Amino acid sequence: MILALFVFYALIKLPGYIKRKTMEKTVANEVAVIVPEGLNVSQIGEILEHAGLFSQNEFAKIAEKEEGYLFPDTYRFYKTSSASQVVARMRENFDKKLTPEILNEIKKQNKTLQDVIIMASLLEEEVQSTEDRKIVAGILWKRLKLDMGLNVDSAPDTYRYKGLPTDPISNPGMDAILTAVYSEPSPYLYYLSGQDGKTHYAKTLEEHSLNKFRYLKKN
Repeated sequence: MILALFVFYALIKLPGYIKRKTMEKTVANEVAVIVPEGLNVSQIGEILEHAGLFSQNEFAKIAEKEEGYLFPDTYRFYKTSSASQVVARMRENFDKKLTPEILNEIKKQNKTLQDVIIMASLLEEEVQSTEDRKIVAGILWKRLKLDMGLNVDSAPDTYRYKGLPTDPISNPGMDAILTAVYSEPSPYLYYLSGQDGKTHYAKTLEEHSLNKFRYLKKN
């Protein structure tokens, strides 16, 4: 009778024990990695190297062509994961986030996904709040239509050449991507981030110059 009870108890408890031990083993073989918005492949590689996965240079070399499409998120990777596997996982996550609705809206606006991701990467660097990003996105898209230089501090080449940069400058998050797609029209053509922590807008170059005088730190 005692033996029968023991066998019955073991049959009930054993599956849970095995499952718990399997989970413990899985967790022990994984590493959690947080990839913030707006990092480039070199910076992401530094995080992954610090997590003990592989070298920064190894990751950057493989991920270079995917700049802009490595979605920022919290990941769990096996400690044995290769750089190629991590890149594929992050790109797969990006593809899942870009819903058919978003892709259709981009197509409806006669924009390419590449242009939107480049714009989103600029917004990620330029302004922080969603509302400011919507307005700044509208300004930058408008400047492109007017054949004006973008003059974006985070992409110095935009001061020398018209148009968007040839590639994304970082890997934007969902907020920056959505504001690049669903930008907000405004009467403005200029903006700057002031020393007061606010974004200041202007309709004319004269107003913009005055904002520089008012809100940027003087040497």
